[in-house]
Formats: sequence, structure tokens, C-alpha cells
Amino acid sequence: MIGIENSLEWEWMLRILIAGLLGGIIGYERHNRSKEAGIRTHAIVAIAAALIMVVSKYGFVDVPVADPARLAAQVVSGVGFLGAGIIFVKNDSVTGLTTAAGIWATSAVGLCLGAGYYTIGIATSILILLVQLIARRMFSFSSPRTFFQLRIKINNHNGSGTIKSISDYLKHAGLVQAENKINKSDNEEGWSLYTEVVTVKDIDPLSVVDDLEKIPGVTEVEII
Repeated sequence: MIGIENSLEWEWMLRILIAGLLGGIIGYERHNRSKEAGIRTHAIVAIAAALIMVVSKYGFVDVPVADPARLAAQVVSGVGFLGAGIIFVKNDSVTGLTTAAGIWATSAVGLCLGAGYYTIGIATSILILLVQLIARRMFSFSSPRTFFQLRIKINNHNGSGTIKSISDYLKHAGLVQAENKINKSDNEEGWSLYTEVVTVKDIDPLSVVDDLEKIPGVTEVEII
């Protein structure tokens, strides 16, 4: 009996391990796009969901009357709180929906693996990845692909002219400034321009930084 119990526990651990690996793979795509929830978040969600399913399914066998699905069902609503913390609405634009949906789907994969459905769990993970990778490229023309924030330090000489040059460059590069804020630098020798940039083009933010630093009057540019 002890040997049987030990073999079962090793199988349950295998389920949890595979769930964590699949969650990490799903999160890797989000990590590559610099999203709020990446590899660790997705892996932890999948591991926890698989563990809860194992406990829900096998942890109450000594209870005569028990609903094995009740504990696992709480995962669906519990993950909703994580999703709510990822979704943001700003300037009439909603971000984080895909990441939140991915976390929710990852929890479902964890539940599936915890129940012992290896084939379905692995196939679902592959399907989620295909949707994230292929659909994003197919419909990338309909939504912004890049969003980042910049802090641009400007010296006191011809500050307004420098700001105009920055705006002209961003416009020429196909970048849209969603929001601007200008503050006096701490050393009182210049200004700091904070700007949110959105683009529908596949552009490297680091190349934008290099180009902005070449504008006369710009002393430093960093991504925040």
C-alpha cells in the first residue's frame, strides 16, 4: 500500500511539473513582448491550479460525502482577480486583455494536467501559443504593436526648439505621442520631457533612443 501511495504521489508531482513547464512556455511569449505577466506568473498559476486539482480530486477520499469539483472550481473565479489587476484603461485604450485571458487559460491547463489529462493539456497549450503568435501577426495592422514611455532630458538652450525637433522626429518615424509632461530637472540646468509613445510599426525602442540622443539640445534619453 505504501508503495502504491508513493507511486501515485510521484505521478501527481509529474502532473504539477508538466503544468509548470507548459505555463512557463505560454508566459515566455508574453515575456518577449514585455508584458506585465511573464514566465514566472504563468508558471506559478499553472502549478497552483494543478496542485489544487490534485488536492480536490484525491485529497478528500476519506470523506464519505464530498464534492471533488468544488475546490477546483474556485480556481476559475480566483484567477479572475489576477486578470483584473492586469487590465488597464487609459486614453480610451484597453491594455492587458490578452495577458489576462492567457493567465485564465493557463489556469485551465493546470487544472487539466492536475486531473491527469496530459494530451489535452499539452494540445491546449500549443493552441494557446498558436493563437498568441499567429493571430497577433495576422491582425497586427488593426492595433498598436509597440507602447513605451520615454524620459528625455533637455538643456536650457532653446528648449522649445528642441521639443519641437523631438515631436517632428517622432511624427516622421510614425510614432504617436499619447501624453506629454515636462518637469524642471532637479539640478535646475534643464528640463525633463516625459512622453508616452505608441506605434503601429514594428520598431525597436532602442533605435528611437539612439536617434533622439542625436537631436541638438537633448542630453539624455531613457526608457521608463
